[in-house]
Amino acid sequence: MSAAARPAGRPRGAMLDGFRPVPGVHCETTMLNNMLRHAGIDVSEALVFGLGQGIDAQFFPPPPHVPVPPMLTGRVGSGRIAENACAAMGLSLATVQEADDAGAHAQAISALSAGQVVGVTVDIFHLDYFASRTHFSAHCLALHGLDASTAYVVDTTQQGGAQELPLESFTRARASNEGFMPSPRLHWHLDGGRDPLPGGAADLVPQVWPAVHGAAARCLDRGRGDDRGIPALRRAAQEIPGWQRLPRSEVMIPETARFWRFAGTGGTNFRGLYAEFLAEAHALTGDADLLPSLTRFEEIVTAWTELIDHLTAYPEALDRAAHLKVAAARLHAVADAEEAVFGRLLELSRDRVGAV
Repeated sequence: MSAAARPAGRPRGAMLDGFRPVPGVHCETTMLNNMLRHAGIDVSEALVFGLGQGIDAQFFPPPPHVPVPPMLTGRVGSGRIAENACAAMGLSLATVQEADDAGAHAQAISALSAGQVVGVTVDIFHLDYFASRTHFSAHCLALHGLDASTAYVVDTTQQGGAQELPLESFTRARASNEGFMPSPRLHWHLDGGRDPLPGGAADLVPQVWPAVHGAAARCLDRGRGDDRGIPALRRAAQEIPGWQRLPRSEVMIPETARFWRFAGTGGTNFRGLYAEFLAEAHALTGDADLLPSLTRFEEIVTAWTELIDHLTAYPEALDRAAHLKVAAARLHAVADAEEAVFGRLLELSRDRVGAV
């Protein structure tokens, strides 16, 4: 896990020795899993997501006078998964946000030189290899090397995994304050732990049910308002019929569906990850009572996929108003299904952890 400094006479840099990129489907869990694996902790991305209590829904209304549909995400806020997962594993996650590029560069070099993979938030607009040309600043990368001209990072499998990014582009992406949820020059790295490091999933069995309880309780908590959890799904469903009035709705609505299918904060991919977590939780705990909830979550993933397919077909619909009403009904049904399964998981987890 050591890092080798670059030759003298060039801008200071560092590369991690023995680093091997770990693939993943979501940016933050990919970032954290690369940090964990380099530290010798071998766990799946789904277990990281589950222990991180990553499942949620968040509704963001469009800014005033901006003709775009609201944003509906399928996860907790940026950084929360890493924080929760590290807490469950007994790890200390250092969070550093520098005021300028020089400070951020020096901080990254320091962490790399100490043998740590560095997690970074970036704006995808400035990533040379990214197809999207919109500003989105809540994207995460795992940084494992810097030299005079290049940042060596790991992104999701969808974005090509291991990438070599021009240093100028990396610096702009890290410093951006544009787009969704900007956090300029924010870094994370592992910083020791309170207990001996877990070697793998078997060491983390006692943390499974508390993580299930935390996620289920949050998703069902109506006290957070109608823009979080299950109420956020219902609010989005209520607004879908009005999307027909959006300018260029035949373009915007399929783009929203694509966001739900593929994007780092989208909906269906997180439901798939959580289903994988429940399957792994069952395998680790041997608790047969998890199986019905696992089956229901797999059905929820299918329902999300069918909803997305339906919205994607909006431009070809003969009656677009009726088409959106069907989409709204489907999202209401998804909300019903998620409320039921989280209710059951909350009951089970209360029994297992003794929560009130």
